[in-house]
Amino acid sequence: MTATDELRRLLDERGVEWDYGITGSTTTRFSVNGTDLTFTPMRDGLVCSTILTPEQAIAATLGRGTCQMETDDSCQNWNSCSECGADYYTNQPINFCPNCGRKVVDE
Repeated sequence: MTATDELRRLLDERGVEWDYGITGSTTTRFSVNGTDLTFTPMRDGLVCSTILTPEQAIAATLGRGTCQMETDDSCQNWNSCSECGADYYTNQPINFCPNCGRKVVDE
């Protein structure tokens, strides 16, 4: 799967309409909050506006989403991300998962 295919898949998953733009079938154009964005593939597999991976393009334009930190019953400072599964030992509240970057929310 190319970077362009991955970007389009991620947009489709989020219900964001996109088209090919004026430069052809490899360019992907979509709008977010009234701003038109166009991404063109680079030879190293990245997409370009300011050289982003498909995942970074989605995170920068649509957000990374949310997760919850699930506390281990045997150790209240041991938390696990509900989305990516990464484990963290901390006695401080976490606002964003250090692994996947999602915003931590309460249930």
